[in-house]
Amino acid sequence: MANHTGSNATLHVYPGMGATAAMYDASAWQSLASASFHDWPEWRGEATLPDWAKRLIAEHNIAAGDIVCGSSLGGMIAAEIANQINVGGLVLLGSAQHPSEVNRLLSRIHPLIDLAPLAFVQMSAGKIPMELSTMFAQSDAAFIRAMCRAIFQWQGLQAQPRMLRIHGKKDRVIPPPDQVDAWLPCGHLVAMDEPEACSHAIVEFLTNKSHSTD
Repeated sequence: MANHTGSNATLHVYPGMGATAAMYDASAWQSLASASFHDWPEWRGEATLPDWAKRLIAEHNIAAGDIVCGSSLGGMIAAEIANQINVGGLVLLGSAQHPSEVNRLLSRIHPLIDLAPLAFVQMSAGKIPMELSTMFAQSDAAFIRAMCRAIFQWQGLQAQPRMLRIHGKKDRVIPPPDQVDAWLPCGHLVAMDEPEACSHAIVEFLTNKSHSTD
């Protein structure tokens, strides 16, 4: 496959909270040229999304002109990377460009994250979508607490990069925002549920073709 990101650009792809690069194991993802699928580095106490973005830029050698992409929390940190360096493009996969787009229930309960056991949040699975509680269950409790605080302290996307938003029509973690380029018939885990459609939209985006879908 041709290098769709440009002669020297890399497509850096980040998983959601509690996930790993294995969420991009589908052949449709692996066929993307010049793509690097990253796991989260071991948490070292980073308390803000800007802290994470600064560390990832350094450790993953993200350069100006590279494309950054992420699912859920990974997309928000990709957006913060775009705030810090002049990226060639930003791809949000079931993600948010501002904390106001995140599920309102999670927004209301996040101040309690330090006061109650993490099980309190996990027990809310009847109201918080199951895929979100599953991500919580698979992650380090201290990391989850820190990221719950960090998401709602984040100032959001301030830069204006060229951007592609891919979103599931049934997403309840980050309810469908007003402006989306590619709507897909799934929930929050759009990268796993619709890998072919996601990769196709990204290739079109990177080759400057129309990337909107009905």
